[in-house]
Amino acid sequence: MSEARKYWEVEIETAPLEIIQKVQLDKLRALVKRVYAKSSYYKKRFDEAGIKPEDIQTLEDYQKLPLTEYTKDMSAEDLLCIPLEEVVNVLSSGGTTGSPKLVYVCEKDFEAWKNLFARFSVMYGIGKGDVFGASFPFPKIFDGFIMAGARVIPFIHTSLLMDNMIRVMANAGATAIFSGPALFLTICKRAKEMGIDLRKIGMRLAILGGESWSQSYRRRREKELDMKFYDIYGCVEVGHPAGECSEQNGLHIWEDLFVFEILDPETLKPLPLGQPGEIVLTPLWREAMPLLRYRTGDVAMRLEDKPCSCGRTFRKISRIKGRTAHMVKIGSSTIFPVDVEEAIYNIPELTGEYQIMLQKPDIQDELVVNAECSQDAQQSEDLKKWLENELNKSTGVKSKARLLSYGELSRSGGFKAQRIVKSD
Repeated sequence: MSEARKYWEVEIETAPLEIIQKVQLDKLRALVKRVYAKSSYYKKRFDEAGIKPEDIQTLEDYQKLPLTEYTKDMSAEDLLCIPLEEVVNVLSSGGTTGSPKLVYVCEKDFEAWKNLFARFSVMYGIGKGDVFGASFPFPKIFDGFIMAGARVIPFIHTSLLMDNMIRVMANAGATAIFSGPALFLTICKRAKEMGIDLRKIGMRLAILGGESWSQSYRRRREKELDMKFYDIYGCVEVGHPAGECSEQNGLHIWEDLFVFEILDPETLKPLPLGQPGEIVLTPLWREAMPLLRYRTGDVAMRLEDKPCSCGRTFRKISRIKGRTAHMVKIGSSTIFPVDVEEAIYNIPELTGEYQIMLQKPDIQDELVVNAECSQDAQQSEDLKKWLENELNKSTGVKSKARLLSYGELSRSGGFKAQRIVKSD
């Protein structure tokens, strides 16, 4: 177990909302002035909209700023606010909804990003005495866990091989891991095949991000592995703006570092509490390639403002529902893969691997799901009906299930699972 520390930056993490919003506004105004002066893209956008930096005097004025979409025609250099020679890393998005987007990062960005992850580390209860396995390929930002006192197993060439990754974590006595939910499922399966029990090596906590995952996934994995599972939200373009605290009930937004909106993806107007919409973000700390009002394509909703037992005063959003590009239309209803997963993990006879099969190019007549059975499960008609009933309950649409044998469902082969497949 790690030594207890409740906050990384106690003053801002427990500050009154009016103090947090003052910090937000001061950083926002400075950022707007800088991007207008330094970025050819934003100067052009501001001039086209008839906006000057001095027009942003309040947080309400923030919505005067143009929305940003990282399109295929946009050059990363157009967004750059520092000399290209000062860029130390060229990162990219995963490309799950199109071509990977280039993201330029400087040393100052990494320092801020590492400090942000030290904040996450303490919020998740990871510190001295912990051994942290990082299964995402961004080792510099995971130095934040080192800052908080943990020892880190970085993602390096030897851990590209699944068996090596598992052996290293077992030999080092990993107590925590950062992974994608689909990748973690694969790690668990392979560890079992190798005769390695994650519980016995001392693993007690998993941070899962990179794609949406369900409450039923959490319940089942926590029960099976006697571990705690925490959600984190982020993307390469803007960083990591939110994560769960010990309440496991919504994600705190780091409001001193990000300006956060939930907009209707059709009208682009702000939505009230409790109504899901598209997340729009401005990271206030990015130096190399800032983005103003960036449309993430991710869907969530603001939660009711009320005190949190962890003591943090940052407001919360729901867990991420999914991406607008991954919405599936069934008749007049819209569902996300996570809605299907909610049903899948309620059935012990299924491994958790599944795919939504699209049989038409537009609106589907019914939900069709392929689900993988565990090794010792019988592919009975009763099991099929059980799954279809669970799907009907979790999605509210007519559902048809097809059971597959263990290992029969094709894997995506990457960090993220391919949950939506177009039928031939």
